Amino acid sequence: MPSNEQALQFLFNPATSAPDKAKDTAIIQAGGNQDGSDRTVTYKDFEKLIAIGVAEFKRAGIGKQDKIMLTAANCAEMAAATAALWRLGAIAVPVDFRLTEKEVENVANAIQVKLLCASSRYNPNLSSSYQNAKATKFDLAKLSTLLGNDDACDKDALKPIDIKTLDLEAPALIILTSGTTGIPKGAVHNLGTLVTNLLELGPLVKLNKDTKVLLPLPLSHIFGLEVFYACYIYGAPVLFNELSPQSFFVCAKKYAPEILCGVPTLYGAMLGLPPGMVDLSKTEVLLCGGAPLPLSLAQEFEKKYGKRLNNGYGSTESKVISLNIDGPVESVGKIIPSVKVDIVDAENNVLPPGETGEIRISGPCLMLGYLDNPHETAKVLNNAQYHTGDMGYIKDEYLFISGRNKEMIVVAGNKVFPTEVEDVLRQHPLVKEVAVIGIPNKQLGQAVKAIIVAREGDISDKLEGDGEVRKGARQELIAQLRELCKQRLKRELRPMDWDFFPASQPLPKTSSGKVDKKQLVAQPVTAGASS
Repeated sequence: MPSNEQALQFLFNPATSAPDKAKDTAIIQAGGNQDGSDRTVTYKDFEKLIAIGVAEFKRAGIGKQDKIMLTAANCAEMAAATAALWRLGAIAVPVDFRLTEKEVENVANAIQVKLLCASSRYNPNLSSSYQNAKATKFDLAKLSTLLGNDDACDKDALKPIDIKTLDLEAPALIILTSGTTGIPKGAVHNLGTLVTNLLELGPLVKLNKDTKVLLPLPLSHIFGLEVFYACYIYGAPVLFNELSPQSFFVCAKKYAPEILCGVPTLYGAMLGLPPGMVDLSKTEVLLCGGAPLPLSLAQEFEKKYGKRLNNGYGSTESKVISLNIDGPVESVGKIIPSVKVDIVDAENNVLPPGETGEIRISGPCLMLGYLDNPHETAKVLNNAQYHTGDMGYIKDEYLFISGRNKEMIVVAGNKVFPTEVEDVLRQHPLVKEVAVIGIPNKQLGQAVKAIIVAREGDISDKLEGDGEVRKGARQELIAQLRELCKQRLKRELRPMDWDFFPASQPLPKTSSGKVDKKQLVAQPVTAGASS
């Protein structure tokens, strides 16, 4: 494993610090060339992109601790621009390119970024976009147009960096917490803890130059960003697809990567693919994160493809701290060596192995805090310990997740984690998506409510009908699902209230692919009458 200093040297000057890797492939970008063919970026190319970025950002007046927003689909320019900002001591703020223009403007103004970087390749109307953002605009596509011009590079950036000039404890990265309403919180990280974390993740999946990694997760998400830079530091080529399931399947078949990355919904979509659609013959690891992985989905996937899904655990606030390579399928793996995890009760007392409580994290992986938000920071970060709000337990050194504390439903004094119910309901052949929430109940305090999206087919078509047709479909679904729950769930876990939607109306999602239960609670669903 490289030292932190070696990793930093390689991060900024891969070709200069390791000449033998200069011609190796760093990135393969599907459809990345002007003619639509796949684009290959070597480490030498990437180093020049960083040097061009440094020159351009200096020209724009960017200096230490300036905040710079980056919003584009995954591409070499966005990744290199991020590294260029770190080299300058500035703060990179990557945000999901799928946000609306208004959302981008709101976040840019709230964070007070100095420069807003986007790409005219993905936003042809960039010159007329983001007019209400109080920041100068910069076209990331410009970096690649200057790639053949050595004079466009900052000469100092092509020389090995003096690590002593870097303030590794200063803010370097702001990752927005997931959410689709309001202004999300910004988790602030420094470069030192990020590199330490990346170095520990690489060996878990044996990253090297012969390990191709297909990454359909945006660099604006902590999972996607960490996977990319861990691969980069360890010399593993990264495949950027166009962030669509179809593009993912095409790339997976064309390149037969050794490692796949994805959220549970992506792997769930693979269950419905015809044989031969995806080539997993060379795939050794299938990383799964960004949202809870239903046990039934993992079991179905392994049954169909003969490959296990490698679930992991982390957060925007803590980075990635565990990965399950060969442990119990229900777990999220063992904790990486530098991190300590305790399971605590409501009084913050550490619980013994096997007992369920809140997951508390400490170690060189944690955020510095939420940007300009000491009140929210104090709620979760105390004495260098991060209180996750997730419930779980540790058994035989493996971490198991039970659910979110805030999502826990208390039915007549009995604790119900929605994931327990969701995992059973999604096994029914008529269920495409499911979300379980708690609703007020006069007798029980709370009751379990299930919100179901039906699979494509006759029952889904009937749910789009009117009057008696839709009512009949609802009654049929409720009867079948109640019978399933009766067979597999304790009484307090069984839903007492139901809502159904056709396949054409998916559940709301956050940018990381999680079902957005805040929206479901804040804006109650209305399709059909509750039962």
